[in-house]
Amino acid sequence: MCVTAIAVFLAVVSVALFFLYSDTGETRDSVAESREYMLFSAVPSDAVSVLRFSDFSSMLDCMVSEKSAIHYFVTDKAEPGKLVPFLEKISESPSLYGSLMHAPAVMSVHNIGDLTPLLILDAGKSQDGMTAGVDSLNSIALRCGLTAQYADASSIASADNPLRKRALLLISPSDILVQSSLRHLKSDISVLDVPGFPESVSMADARDLLVIPSSGTDKFAGGLFSRAYRSYPAFFRKYADCTAFAIRNFTSDSFSMTGKSFSDGSPDDFMNVFSLVEPSVSEVASVLPSYTLYAGTLPVADAAAYCMAYSQFSETQSLSKTLESEFAALKKRTGTDPADWAAALDVKEVAKAAYKVGGTVETVLLVKAGRTDGGLAFKGKAFPGAEDGKIHDFDWRGYVPALFGSLFSVQDESHYILADGWIVIGSVNALSEYSSGRATEYSLADYVADASVAEGMAGKRSYFLSYHSLMEDTAFTEQMLAKNLHPALEASSEGISYQPVFLTVDDGKSGIEMNFRLYRTVVTKSKAPTFERDTSVNIPKGPFRVKNSGTGRMNLFYQQDNLYLCLQEENGKGIWGVPFDAPICGCARTVDYYANGKLQILFASGTKLHLIDRLGRFVNPPFPVDLGKEILLGPDVYDFSGNRKYNVMVLHTDNTIEMYNLQGRRPAEWKTITSSETIKGLPERIRVGGRSYWIVRTSIQTLIFGFYGGDPLTVFSGDRMIRPDSEVKPAGDNAVEVVCYDGKRHTVKLRDN
Repeated sequence: MCVTAIAVFLAVVSVALFFLYSDTGETRDSVAESREYMLFSAVPSDAVSVLRFSDFSSMLDCMVSEKSAIHYFVTDKAEPGKLVPFLEKISESPSLYGSLMHAPAVMSVHNIGDLTPLLILDAGKSQDGMTAGVDSLNSIALRCGLTAQYADASSIASADNPLRKRALLLISPSDILVQSSLRHLKSDISVLDVPGFPESVSMADARDLLVIPSSGTDKFAGGLFSRAYRSYPAFFRKYADCTAFAIRNFTSDSFSMTGKSFSDGSPDDFMNVFSLVEPSVSEVASVLPSYTLYAGTLPVADAAAYCMAYSQFSETQSLSKTLESEFAALKKRTGTDPADWAAALDVKEVAKAAYKVGGTVETVLLVKAGRTDGGLAFKGKAFPGAEDGKIHDFDWRGYVPALFGSLFSVQDESHYILADGWIVIGSVNALSEYSSGRATEYSLADYVADASVAEGMAGKRSYFLSYHSLMEDTAFTEQMLAKNLHPALEASSEGISYQPVFLTVDDGKSGIEMNFRLYRTVVTKSKAPTFERDTSVNIPKGPFRVKNSGTGRMNLFYQQDNLYLCLQEENGKGIWGVPFDAPICGCARTVDYYANGKLQILFASGTKLHLIDRLGRFVNPPFPVDLGKEILLGPDVYDFSGNRKYNVMVLHTDNTIEMYNLQGRRPAEWKTITSSETIKGLPERIRVGGRSYWIVRTSIQTLIFGFYGGDPLTVFSGDRMIRPDSEVKPAGDNAVEVVCYDGKRHTVKLRDN
């Protein structure tokens, strides 16, 4: 349960911080005696994470209530045990369990082959016996297939353990964990004995907490990440002894936590690197494209001080000789020492970011320099002025990762371009987004501002900041996480257009703190795009629902990988399969071609329309009907007169939409619909004032055409362009209501061609 609730949080934190430097008794007693935290004494010491709430009701609200954003990451499919259906059942009728709903609750996760949760509830005073509410909860847990045990701690805990005065209800999919908890309690050994655990809890000082001991990160990673990414959480072992996150907010729109980490001062804790340097305000969002997939950035007030602190840390990791060798090799190759290079540039911030260029994910480095003027030259070559706007060869490959850590390693450092005081380093393909202006015409800073989530990455003095857009590149996120978490990611995206995650290591009021924020929102862009980006057209694979005139039921028509065309019942029972020699074009519709009540299936392939009957027999002649040019998507079928004289609408590969009858002829009045932008799909018909119009969605905007095509009736520019995702609603005899890029609803008159 805890795995699914914090999956996205841990994924982003672990990956961001791993990449950053992957190559690189009194407090216990006070926490144990606290009424707030005494349940920790019953958590076995091998816990890989612990979630604590001030009351059971709050835990339910955070984890299974629809009012919490985390709810979307807690699904039956994504949860490895049986706690989700149990907790959902409890949340349906909380009044049945009386005072237990207001009792403290702890949920820990343990690796016993699989990541398995253990729920511990304060069940009242010891020696009072089970209340009706505890008895009901215990019975429901057993009916859900869980192990549940009521335990009077007065007969188990040591005499000086404050938990001796309480009774417990322990629930888990594993009896092993329940018995382990009781044994640990009897031996007075618990998660409070884990280095840094009580100290971090005391520092966080919050009612609702997520605590991550550094010692458990390897075991936790085994259940959370795919095999290729399981080494990423190793940074938590190096960052500090333990981190406790205070859960601040859990609404349906957002989830946020603030973390405090404890280090015993050992130089091999990376947290001490941050303690030796000054934080700064990140500015990289102003030069990152709005379509950035993920980014990690290190704002530095004094680059020399940071590099020195990192060098000291590397000595504790047995990396100093490796770095010395790397620095020497770089100096030999270019004639310039990396430290001198950074000092001459007056580095203010370094970042790594990824975004898509066409269908390819490209990664770039960004360096904010205090000076890039013509007087700054290495190996006889100067950085050109910012007005140059051209892509140049980059001579100092490997300098940024050597100086600032392995986060800043990219596959291609061959070229660079200057963008508003930033040196952007990467491949020619990646930098073409900057040379063309696409990357900066609508920045990530603009995008997060339009989404009202700018606080996630702006304003604070930070040591480190990471950003990930969960919906911008779901393939990357799914590749990183274990497969059982994929359905949760899919569920979380329903009803929204943007789901960003931010992690910052900040200069807080009481020292260094981590801040985690997840948002779920719909973005209304304040600025219309100038450049076309999303040029892909989705071609549905089916199956397509078609009516069987013989049975009156709906069937499923689809094409197999071997190109066979198949028809089956909705229950999966096959009806027929026939060979075919080419892919179909994403649509299948039924027509009564002979006007006799018997339906046939119309589909397209290549340049032709094909017709097949309900028994799997092709209708010919006149089919197949050749339309004369390649079909990308279609056909959509319309019977405008209601007398079975069908017309079809087709999107061709040349970015044109045409109307045809079933003989392949276009109406005499028809004029081709096209656009300078990519048309994203088939047109949508709308009736306004007794007339039919066509709504056409492009990669940039929504256009509306008259019934016989031709030029669009809505020709706007800038913020008055109609958003491509805008609903179009009739608003009078010849007008529609739409949403434009200014975020406002407008009434648009439809003039005649």
